[in-house]
Amino acid sequence: MEVKDHSISQETFPLWKCSDCDFCFTQHPPTEEECGQYYESEDYISHSDTKESLTDRMYHLARNYMLRRKWKLVKRYTNNRRQGQLLDYGSGTGYFLDYAIQQGWDVEGIEVSESARKFCKDQFDIDASPAEFLFSTKKKYDAITLWHVLEHLYDFHRYIDRFKTLLKSEGTLIIAVPNYQSLDAQSYGPHWAAYDVPRHLWHFKPKDLKRLAVKHQMKIVGKYGMPLDALYVSILSEKYRKGGGLISGGIKGLMSNLKAITNKDKYSSVIYILKKT
Repeated sequence: MEVKDHSISQETFPLWKCSDCDFCFTQHPPTEEECGQYYESEDYISHSDTKESLTDRMYHLARNYMLRRKWKLVKRYTNNRRQGQLLDYGSGTGYFLDYAIQQGWDVEGIEVSESARKFCKDQFDIDASPAEFLFSTKKKYDAITLWHVLEHLYDFHRYIDRFKTLLKSEGTLIIAVPNYQSLDAQSYGPHWAAYDVPRHLWHFKPKDLKRLAVKHQMKIVGKYGMPLDALYVSILSEKYRKGGGLISGGIKGLMSNLKAITNKDKYSSVIYILKKT
């Protein structure tokens, strides 16, 4: 399947699947050294604070809701501790870091984008670290979070090993990724916005995360859908497919969520809670 980068370059990238394990990946992506140019756009709103369009405003409203929901998961799987150590890898503009600090936790953010780190400092006075920090720190964490980050990492197995090393014995690894087996993904095909090539190198389904956990001697102890993702992604997908379609995209996202109520493996994005075995 050929997928277009609608948001920045307008280039087309093929998606391939492994003939042995059915794992889906972006073929011929840019190198790690070249990938920065595919993020340098104000339209890439996970690294910006623009609220100019209706889609942008919806994203930011959803983000505020999800900050609370994400934190509830962190608390639930760290025994509701009042204080703790959190590492947010791919911390973006720092909203989740700031929220965690407000809850009384010590936080560390790691963010590749220099502009996002600058925003984090200017907006919240939080110094997020560059990527190199991950492999130099000696700290241990109660929780490590990756909110839509795993799909961007070039050697994700190496990163999972490192995250596991940095977790305390009862620590929790939380990973959120898009799910290309969701109803909205199947409906939109190559126009599904969450393929987001070439920034998304890997395209996960629930079985892939289960296999990943086993490989790294971890276990999935919880799984949660992200209903707002289906709405946002479907509206954006309608734009890519037809140049608009707020209502039709919203309906499609709602239908995707309704189907996923009885099967979490069908949510547009899924949050996986992992512990050491």
